[in-house]
Amino acid sequence: MPLARLGVSVPKKGNRNAVRRNRIKRIVREQFRHCQVDLVGLDLVVQVFATIEDEALKHNLDKLLNEMVH
Repeated sequence: MPLARLGVSVPKKGNRNAVRRNRIKRIVREQFRHCQVDLVGLDLVVQVFATIEDEALKHNLDKLLNEMVH
């Protein structure tokens, strides 16, 4: 049974600060980790082009990942 894989892209254009880009990547990986078992065999690429608050990012990722699971 193949595991789900994740790619994350956060370009400098929308998020100039490296600390912020790394924080966004960390949040995306953590949210993905919670649903990875249910997303068997999927390859996902997440691109964040604009600035976004942490809580909004978590909420949007939860919503999207839950839709993919069900």
